[in-house]
Amino acid sequence: MQDKRIGFFDKLAKNWDSNQDEVSLKRVIDETNIKKGSAVCDVGTGTGVLLPYIVEKVEETGKVIAIDYSSEMIKKAKEKWGKLAVEFVVADIHNTGFPDSCFDYVICNACFPHFEKKKIALKEIHRILKKGGTIVISHPRGREFVNKLHREACECIKRDRVFEADILAKLLKQQNFTPLKTIDEPNFYFVSAVKS
Repeated sequence: MQDKRIGFFDKLAKNWDSNQDEVSLKRVIDETNIKKGSAVCDVGTGTGVLLPYIVEKVEETGKVIAIDYSSEMIKKAKEKWGKLAVEFVVADIHNTGFPDSCFDYVICNACFPHFEKKKIALKEIHRILKKGGTIVISHPRGREFVNKLHREACECIKRDRVFEADILAKLLKQQNFTPLKTIDEPNFYFVSAVKS
C-alpha cells in the first residue's frame, strides 16, 4: 500500500502548489512558535510549502531538514526552494535514519493520515526529537475538508482520515508525548505535543 501512496504523490507533485492557502500555512508556523536557532524537520514536506516560513523563524543559526517519501515532491521542492538553507532528503518517517534527539520541532503538515503505521511513525518522531521538543500535526484546510477529499480520491488514500483533535491528543499521550495545543476549526486543524 505504501508504494501505491508514493506513486500517487509522485504524480501530484507537478500541480501540488495550486491547492495551498498561504494564510493558513503561515498560521501553522505561527501556532508552532518556532524559536530562533532551532533544528526543524518538515515531514512530508511535499513541494516545501512551509519552508520559507520555517526558515524565516529559525534564521541563520537554525537548521531545517525537509523530508518526503516521494522523490518527485522532493525534486519539486528543491527546484522551488534550493536557494534556502534547507537540506532535502527522500526519507520515510517510519525509519528516517536520523540520530537520536536531533530536532527541536518535527512538523507533520498535511501528511499524518498517510502514515501507514502511525504508532511506529510516532515512535520514530519521539526518538529524533530532543527532550522537550515539539511535534506538530496540522491540516491548514481543516479536518472535514481533508477527510472528504480523501474519501473521493483514489483507493490508496480513501481510508486515510484526520482524527478528531482530542482523539489524536490521546494517541500522542499514549506514545509518551504531553499534549500542548489542539485546534479543530472548520478550516484549520492543529495539534501539538511535547516529548516527555
